[in-house]
Amino acid sequence: MRRLRLFTILAGALLLGAPPVRAERPPVVGGQYRYWVFSDHNNMQDWLAYWVPGPFHVQLEYWNRDNGPDQFRPEIGFHFRDRRRSVYTVQWAHQPDQDRYWLMTDQVVSNHVVARAELSPIVTTDATLWVQGIGGDYYWGSYNFASITLYHDPRGSDLYVLPMRVRFANEQNDWLQFTLAPATERTIGWAVDVKKGWVRAGIERNDRYDFTNVDNLIFTIGFEAEVPALK
Repeated sequence: MRRLRLFTILAGALLLGAPPVRAERPPVVGGQYRYWVFSDHNNMQDWLAYWVPGPFHVQLEYWNRDNGPDQFRPEIGFHFRDRRRSVYTVQWAHQPDQDRYWLMTDQVVSNHVVARAELSPIVTTDATLWVQGIGGDYYWGSYNFASITLYHDPRGSDLYVLPMRVRFANEQNDWLQFTLAPATERTIGWAVDVKKGWVRAGIERNDRYDFTNVDNLIFTIGFEAEVPALK
């Protein structure tokens, strides 16, 4: 009940403060199969499906480890746009023994620059931890951008993480994306992702995954396709 109240408060604050909605991105539906290879050999199959009709998104994810309990991880987010195309987001995801919420905004500063701020409480039965993020994007084409965000995460060793992304795309929104994510405690992550037509694929590397001493490598294959908009 406490977690439901927190989500209701965040959603209500966003609805009261958000300007009128204007749709922009075409509605999409997608699915992915991700295989996680861990350095402790407890590998995992990860199935997920998502639907983004425009003003909100829904994602359903299922984790199946070689050893240990399976996990069902639902997620829903609401996205509101103003006349300047700035975005206001409130989001919830259920994770094992906790619920995570996001209150985010992406503000259009100019024709090429978008600024971003994020506040994300992680709620357990014992405590609430707050993750903060601040950053921005630079666009030099319809879908081409460079992005950088600084996150402070109080879990583990009180980490700071700096994901940096660059995406090269054409007008059909086919793209190649590179990610580098250095962090304190001498950890670093990276990823390479590609989309061609309706096919998506990628590879991702994480050091000390989820604040442990375990490293992993993630292989992804999936699809994403536009669907008719809701009437």
